[in-house]
Amino acid sequence: MANRKRKLTRRAFMITGGILGTGLVVGTAGLISVNKRIRKYSHAGLGEGASLNAWIRIAPDNTITLAIPRSEMGQGVHTSLPQLIAEELEIDMKRIKVVEPQPASPYSNTFMMSQKPPNFYDGYDMMEKVFSYLTLVITGGSTAVPDAFMNLRYAGATAREMLKKVAAGRWSIDVSQIKATDGFMVNTNNQERLSYGELAQEASEIELKEIPELKTKSEWKIIGKPVARIDIPEKVVGKAQFGLDVRPENTLFAAMVHPSVIGGTIKGVKNQAEIEAKKGVKKVVVTKYGAAVVADNTWRARTAAMAMDLDEDTAGNETLNSDQIAKMIKDALAAEPIATPEKEGDVEAALANPKGKVIEGTYQVPYLAHAAMEPLNCTVLFEEDAVEIWSGHQGTSAVLNAVNKESGIKKENIFIHNTYLGGGFGRRGENDYILKATAIAKQMPGTPIMTVFSREEDMRNDMYRPGVASKFKAVIGDDGTIEAWDHKIATQSVMSQAMSRMTPSIPTKPAGDASTTEGAIHLPYQMANHRVAFSDVDLPILVGFWRSVGSSQNAFFTECFLDECAHAAGIDPFEFRRSKLDGHPRFKKALEKVAEMSNWTSPLPEGKYRGIALHKSFNSIVAEVAEVSQLGEKEFSIDKFYAAIDCGEYVNPNTIEAQIQGGIVFALSAALYGEITFSDGGVDQFNFPQYEMVRMPVSPEVQVHIMENNEYPGGVGEPGVPPAAPALANALFAATGIRERTLPLVKQGYKFV
Repeated sequence: MANRKRKLTRRAFMITGGILGTGLVVGTAGLISVNKRIRKYSHAGLGEGASLNAWIRIAPDNTITLAIPRSEMGQGVHTSLPQLIAEELEIDMKRIKVVEPQPASPYSNTFMMSQKPPNFYDGYDMMEKVFSYLTLVITGGSTAVPDAFMNLRYAGATAREMLKKVAAGRWSIDVSQIKATDGFMVNTNNQERLSYGELAQEASEIELKEIPELKTKSEWKIIGKPVARIDIPEKVVGKAQFGLDVRPENTLFAAMVHPSVIGGTIKGVKNQAEIEAKKGVKKVVVTKYGAAVVADNTWRARTAAMAMDLDEDTAGNETLNSDQIAKMIKDALAAEPIATPEKEGDVEAALANPKGKVIEGTYQVPYLAHAAMEPLNCTVLFEEDAVEIWSGHQGTSAVLNAVNKESGIKKENIFIHNTYLGGGFGRRGENDYILKATAIAKQMPGTPIMTVFSREEDMRNDMYRPGVASKFKAVIGDDGTIEAWDHKIATQSVMSQAMSRMTPSIPTKPAGDASTTEGAIHLPYQMANHRVAFSDVDLPILVGFWRSVGSSQNAFFTECFLDECAHAAGIDPFEFRRSKLDGHPRFKKALEKVAEMSNWTSPLPEGKYRGIALHKSFNSIVAEVAEVSQLGEKEFSIDKFYAAIDCGEYVNPNTIEAQIQGGIVFALSAALYGEITFSDGGVDQFNFPQYEMVRMPVSPEVQVHIMENNEYPGGVGEPGVPPAAPALANALFAATGIRERTLPLVKQGYKFV
């Protein structure tokens, strides 16, 4: 977007200031105000005299507090988003204090819902206003930077210009004679300085008439640079507060036990008196969600909870098992699709009269748990007319809605402390553990209750990545062209389920679930005729967003089957892909870069093999190459992964590299070992011994390259995941000649050392 000065209208970017006079507050409330007026919000969360319609607060002592309404779960968002403000406000990152504010509509993640960058000249469109009005303060979908990239730069630029105006007035000079430098306004005529803190009170009354200009990319000193993470020092010394670290005065601890059968309920505890007589136990609580024991420490609560004799209703699901589920998915794959979101050309005619080789393949992936390292937990203090809550969650607005629903307390009397998250991956965007903790605390008003899921309760009561089956049929011409590409998917609808839980006001039917085919449609490869369809599977198993959602399986399906096509055509897999990327230069450049990084065209030593994959998700393109060593017939070491990411303009290269590295390891855990199975109506896996993770000896060396361009930012947290499994599977095919179409790989007889 060009840096043009335009009049600041009600529909364009607006600022608010002068909020009870102890500093400068800048927000974007005008942009998102549904009724086209500046809205006032409480000051909660930023300290005395601050306001929640603010991103920036500058105190008289020049302390600079930034409201960053996105959850920090290891992805570095509490550093990258402040970089955007600091760049335009001309402050050193060391001056910044980050506070996560209470949920309010200025902080709504409209990009997540609209996938549209904000327009600061015309304001939000109607749907964006609706999303904002609903107050969707969410961290997910790899949208934190794309949503903030314009918002926070303009917030910083606006604050800068307000401060300049005040300084110009005090010195009786033109603003063009003032330079902003590291928290000070400098009179370029005589080098006199005034701190932002000295100017903040008066600046809060300034009303700008024009949208300020942003710095050009060539002027950036902080954006695009490897800035040290703000959250790391306190994590290193053990001062960082995660949900499990919370200890309000007089805290008691609740151990949650869920029904043993999916969809079941706990009607009562047969030995309640015996349990409540145990040392340290304060109360047995039964809610519609399950049963819990409240005690004076977690160990006593957990051991007592395990001793409960439960009266359960199984809802008729006690016979549900993996064989039944597999049959239902298989039947759905053979049934008529409920939607065909992509259909170009005449696939049926091309398949009926094939002009080339016909290639077919059916792929399958299992249910997967999130298995975040910090088990789910939430601490709630319920009082007569107020609730205070401590938890690490991906959406503070969802927490607010859940606590309001369960407690009956007005939203304005609910205060949220959103801590660091010990892993999210989509699981901590769900409301279940918030609702359950609130229901328990409601029965013991006046006392903070920390509800903790044990690892076993966490793993057996997840919102899983669904099991999916995928069937392909293609025609490859004699010259290597893709004459036909037919792809059918069968799975449970993630979006339909998840949205019904998180935002029931925005319902999604399975046929309209875009996540089912994301990563399977709009492929960049040239195809003469192509079709993608899907069927829904109706099961009582709860499914939800899992890191990279539909792309997590669809990249495995499409990139492995594309590899099958390349080998059927007798063409090198890299060259096969590259030959079909005309018109998609960003894809081609990323693919060529990863081939260069991995020396793809050079022969490997004996016993070493490579596989390649290319995928776009969350508006970022990632190409990956896996390099493996064969140690036995099906025994391998995964030596190296190379990754080239095109995420457009980027903020912090260090966090991008870390996210790609982490995404690859996360994906490999699923590809090698990950599987949730079912028997007798429940989940078989209880803990990490049954749900293995990639350990350090198996983890590969990962090299990451970030492509340079001027495109609008894409996401980073999830795009490293999808290409990893197909790159590895394609490398294993190169080694063994066996095409593995079903994950996890250890179930196919592989061993990784």
